[in-house]
Order: sequence, then structure tokens, then C-alpha cells
Amino acid sequence: MKKAICTGADKSVAMKRAQILLRILVMVMFFASVLFIWHNSMESAEVSAGRSGRVTEAVNGVLESMGREAVTEHFVRKMAHFSEYGLEGVLTVLLFVVYCLKPKKNMILSVLTGLFTAVVDESIQFFSAGRAPGVLDVCIDMAGFICGMLFMVAAYYIVQTGRVILHDRTVRRG
Repeated sequence: MKKAICTGADKSVAMKRAQILLRILVMVMFFASVLFIWHNSMESAEVSAGRSGRVTEAVNGVLESMGREAVTEHFVRKMAHFSEYGLEGVLTVLLFVVYCLKPKKNMILSVLTGLFTAVVDESIQFFSAGRAPGVLDVCIDMAGFICGMLFMVAAYYIVQTGRVILHDRTVRRG
């Protein structure tokens, strides 16, 4: 049945349109996330530090209200790297899924996608005033990407296993 859905057999026009819209939506979200990451790298050190400072103040305000210790701006910046790339990892796996490619079989291609984005991201900083690329940042980026990717691969297979289990129960009852 899954093969028929991915190959287009027995698909209604409405299902084909929905699939096309879903593919466009996921692709736009993926490219928007990559452009967001690269745009942030184009900003000068002064602009970037200003935004990080405001985010750090907001985070520390929330932590203080909870009776927790404050975090440093450095920590906030690295968590931003990790989170941005975690989202890219999620969206990369979704791209494979909406194009009917099995995420587990395409893990290397997925990781290379994240690595490409991270290397370009850090390379952009060569040209941004007051900024410099860092190997440690690429490592943090990749850690976030891989966590996002693994989360989505696990979710994909849990959903697939759930469908099989539900399908088997339905067959047994019928």
C-alpha cells in the first residue's frame, strides 16, 4: 500500500495536489531555515552580539523568576547554533519523507546536507565584520543537526511501526 502511495498508483487528484503542496511547504521551510542561518552569519559582530545580549537577558529573566542560575551569552549563542541546526535536521528528514525516500537509507546524504550548511555558514563569517569562523561551531552545528535528524528518523519509524500494528489488528479483526 505504501509503495502505491509513493509511486502514484491509485491516487486521487486531491491526494496528488495535497502531496505537491506538502512537498512545497517542507521545501520552503527547509530553505527558509538555511537562509536564516546564513543570514545570521552575514551580520557584523556588533549586531550579532546585540541580539545575543537581548536574548540572554530575556532567558535570564525567565530563569531568575524560576529561581535558577543565570546563563552566559556564550551559552545562549551556542544553544542557538545547536537549535537552528536541530531544526534543519528535522526538516531534512521531512524532505526525504515527503519525496518517499527512506530516511535510514539516506542518512549519509542527510548528514552531508547539514555539513554543507555548517561549512558554508562558518565560511560566510570570513566576510562579516568582526567575526571569524570556528571549527568548534561546525561541531556544535552538526551535533544539533544529528540530534534533530535522529529524532525525526525515530518518529518516522515509530509512525510506520504503528501503522503496521494498526493494520495487522484491523486485518485480524476483519
